[in-house]
Amino acid sequence: MQAVQINKYGDNSVLEQVDIPIPKILPDQVLVKVKYASVNPVDYKIRSGFMASVLPKSFPFTLGWEASGIITDTGHDVLNYKTGDEIILMSNFIQGGTYAEYVAVNAGEIMLKPTSLDFANAAVIPFSLGTAYTALLMDTQIMPGQKLLILGAGGAVGRMAIQIAKNLGLEVTGTAKGNDIQELLSLGVDHVVDYTKADYFDALNDFDVVLDLVGGETQAKSFKTLRKGGTIVSTTQPPDIGELQHYGLNGKMTRTKCDPEKFAVPLQWLEEGKIKVKKPQIMNFGSAKEALALVENREAKSKIVLSLKYL
Repeated sequence: MQAVQINKYGDNSVLEQVDIPIPKILPDQVLVKVKYASVNPVDYKIRSGFMASVLPKSFPFTLGWEASGIITDTGHDVLNYKTGDEIILMSNFIQGGTYAEYVAVNAGEIMLKPTSLDFANAAVIPFSLGTAYTALLMDTQIMPGQKLLILGAGGAVGRMAIQIAKNLGLEVTGTAKGNDIQELLSLGVDHVVDYTKADYFDALNDFDVVLDLVGGETQAKSFKTLRKGGTIVSTTQPPDIGELQHYGLNGKMTRTKCDPEKFAVPLQWLEEGKIKVKKPQIMNFGSAKEALALVENREAKSKIVLSLKYL
């Protein structure tokens, strides 16, 4: 089968499209024929070695963690899925492997594909849904009517978080720029603040929860936007313990999970049209280098998926 691998850390020149054996499955795994593989920022962070200290890799390593496809085989311990099931998946960050024609994944890392979505649109669901839902529902005690600030709300996770939060009855403020502002308003966000304005943090205060999708200096400034006892959850880096103590806050770095049982409610919202998915940009599997460059340079107009249709 065809796969995109790296044999060392580096820039996009280290990506190679190679022919490797179809993986064998363990008793608790399924084999999936990949239809579309999503391209995420974590992919280039792994490729570059940026995350080597927390997620070291053995080479050769097949990139990719998110995909849609069809089950072609199941291990004998797998009871909830069968050959022919149309699924979406998010493999664990140790394994990866979705930049390939076939991937072996644990049965607990897949979910049935929403019937309302085709394979291309469904491929962008696991990571954004898993991250947003885990951060809001499993990492905080946020309640209906409370105030949520989403830093960097214009991306796939931010858009998903807005819609989950509104379905939960929260008052939501997001930071964005340019065309993203109108798009977020169309998703139901209550307030949007343009983060290109130098003083934009002056308008942000008294939040119960901050969902930080940016990190760095932006996260550092966000502590002052929370009420005492509030919570900051970050997808990028652990909040500074000293700052949390200084402001009387709670905080953690979220860990994205793919849990079909806990995600039953937002998946139902998807089926009912209460959560909308932005149409992804489809590129051929052979264009993995170009796709990853677009994501890394923040030039992608929407989330990119690699099509394995013609392999």
